Amino acid sequence: MGAGMQLALSCDLRVVGPDARFGIPSAKLGLMVDHWTIEKLALLAGHGPARAVLLAADTIDAEAALRTGFAQRAGDTAAAIAWAVEIAALAPLSVAGQKLALDRLSGREVSDPDVEAAFDRVWTSEDRLEGIRAFQDKRAPQFRGA
Repeated sequence: MGAGMQLALSCDLRVVGPDARFGIPSAKLGLMVDHWTIEKLALLAGHGPARAVLLAADTIDAEAALRTGFAQRAGDTAAAIAWAVEIAALAPLSVAGQKLALDRLSGREVSDPDVEAAFDRVWTSEDRLEGIRAFQDKRAPQFRGA
């Protein structure tokens, strides 16, 4: 969850086991993830699933990850390594060029002043501190929007 999701988002391809779950619990903790994470999640999992993950702190299970295209294959570590070996045998310039084009699909800068301002508000808020304290105390947070 959280940082693990960001790691998965930074990967070009994802292989998931049957018990895999992905999520970003920032709304439970009074946090906000960066714009890159939000955009990548929406591009890879779809706008609707991204909204559920970010606004409702829902998780994406292995079945949903495969159905939405967030993950490309089901399997274990051996299956992931075998696929990586197959990919490594392909034409590197072709793979690199297509990866570059895929990475630039959004066609715009990820930076947005309004999103950056919202990010700053969250990370300097009392709610963020309350979320962290509640997590450490193993209790439900009491957010106030401040």
